[in-house]
Amino acid sequence: MSEFLAPASDVSTDHVAPHQRLEFWEAHNASALIGLRCSTFASDGLRARERTFDLGSVRFTEICGNEHVVERSPRMLRTHPKESVFASVLLQGNAFLFQSGQCINAAVGDVLVYSTDIAYLHGFTADMRLLVVEADLAGAPGRLMHPRAPIKVDTRLRSGRLLAGALRSTAVGFVERPLAEDVPGVVARTRGLMQALRSPPSAHGELTDSAYWLLLRAEAYIGENLQQPGLDAQTVAKAVGKSLRQLNRLFAARQSSVSHTIWQQRLARAAEDLGSTALRRMPVGDIADRWGFASQAHFARAFRACYGLSPSEHRRQALAAA
Repeated sequence: MSEFLAPASDVSTDHVAPHQRLEFWEAHNASALIGLRCSTFASDGLRARERTFDLGSVRFTEICGNEHVVERSPRMLRTHPKESVFASVLLQGNAFLFQSGQCINAAVGDVLVYSTDIAYLHGFTADMRLLVVEADLAGAPGRLMHPRAPIKVDTRLRSGRLLAGALRSTAVGFVERPLAEDVPGVVARTRGLMQALRSPPSAHGELTDSAYWLLLRAEAYIGENLQQPGLDAQTVAKAVGKSLRQLNRLFAARQSSVSHTIWQQRLARAAEDLGSTALRRMPVGDIADRWGFASQAHFARAFRACYGLSPSEHRRQALAAA
């Protein structure tokens, strides 16, 4: 029997006195999502509901409400610091985002990507529904982009159209039917999509629609099966119905290969586990085994080559920072 996952929080202003709703909404968001100020010109005050699904390294926050504006001011950056990247998927209404001197308008279906450590103003001109997607990619190897200005995913390009569509369907599909059994796959797909959104531009746009979609499918399959001992490049190629040579050509658009991607993702997930306070007592060898490394020595060599630290040194630094 399928088990539905309850949201980590589910809050509405409906049962709050109208004159207290803005203060209530600000306090809730400061503790549950991000520090901000809120205002509205609606005659009946702010009407809003927020549900958050916390899947560990991925969070989905669904926000529904009437017309309003939220502001993350320079003062708020100091009092409520948060260094993250949000991808907001607009599902109803019209919106605008002002940040770093740029104002971007958004319509239904648009995806906006922006950094939370830069002041911004986010407004909605009518009844709205928004999904905010956040993924912890701190352990991911390589350079990840924290945009210094807002980005609207360009759906005129093949890569943008497919990325936006895949992120929207993954997030909406889970929020509307949050099955516990789907969590590992949803987390893997979302992490891969968010990493693609945050990666510096490359040859993505040169791929055809079908080729780019195949690349996303292969990356999602890798993420969903990282803990399988038999996962290798040939297994991935067979799963998506292509030869390994054909698939490696697609991965060249990421400046990578199938095998390299598997081990990079395994290292990234192991790095997250090493930095987790909940797993601080798990032996390094158990973490290595959990993510498919043949031995602790093999894991230590690969980890140092990628991160410049031993697993134990990384754990000490990560836990001290936490």
